[in-house]
Formats: sequence, C-alpha cells, structure tokens
Amino acid sequence: MIKWINSLNIFKSKSEFDKTFEILLRYEKSGVEGSKRLYNLLKLLNNENDNELIDELIKTLNKISFSSNTNDWFYFYFPIVSHILYFVPNKQSEILGYLVGSNFANGIDKTDKMIEIIQGAMKFKLKENQNYLTSEGKQWIANTLPLLSNEVKREIDKCIEELNA
Repeated sequence: MIKWINSLNIFKSKSEFDKTFEILLRYEKSGVEGSKRLYNLLKLLNNENDNELIDELIKTLNKISFSSNTNDWFYFYFPIVSHILYFVPNKQSEILGYLVGSNFANGIDKTDKMIEIIQGAMKFKLKENQNYLTSEGKQWIANTLPLLSNEVKREIDKCIEELNA
C-alpha cells in the first residue's frame, strides 16, 4: 500500500514539461527514432540558449520521421514547435512549416484562417488534455502567432510552390 501511495506522489510531482512531452519517450519505444534525444534537448531549452544547442535541437527535430496522416502529424509537432518558438522565435522560417504544412494539406490556404485553425486546435486539445501544451507554447500561440501573418503566408506560399512544382 505504501509503495502504491509513493508511486502516486511521483506522478503528482511530474513537471508540466514532463506531462507535455513524456509522449516523446513512448514514441521512441515504438520506433520513432530521435524522440528521446528531442525530449532531452527540449528539456534544456530556456531563455539563455547557445546556438549549438539550438542547432542540435532543430537538426534532431528535422531528423524525426513521424509517419501518419496530416492531423496526427500536426498534433505530434504542435506542442514541440510552439514550445521551441516561444524560446527561439528566430527559427520560425525553419520550423513553422510543421504547423502550416499539414493544415495546408487539409485545405487551409488563407493566412487568417490558418492562424485561426491553429488557435482553435490549441483550445480543442487543451479541453482533452490540459497538459497537451506547455505554458510557453500556449503563450506563443495566443500572443505571438497572431502577429506572424507574413511568416504564415510565407509558409503557405512555400506549400503552394511545392504543390505546383
């Protein structure tokens, strides 16, 4: 009985970060290589990162091969990308496409609608699981994403270009 109570206390003491990203550890076990490495790099992310850490984080993110439908793809990358962009906003041109591309594939090709869809997805997922996003990711989606019309449009234009190529 005491063991069971102690294990309950361990669960309660998990950080917000762990509750949001522990799924990366499960994905590693199910064959999504690099998920654990990404988890460890995300854990180091803060407001005082050096370029080496950031470069390794983006490189690891880009190496992950998460195969699924467009919705699952979006929901896999959503907490990761929003968390990273909160701390490293200058990487928008490298990783914002993870959020835009899958929604473009679902027929969203207008900038304002894209931002609305992403914000709506946040509300939807948080109703299902309050730990789906970190507080930093939530802040980025609520406060920064609406200011990125030009960047979102650029990503939509990239998708259109690739489609027409």
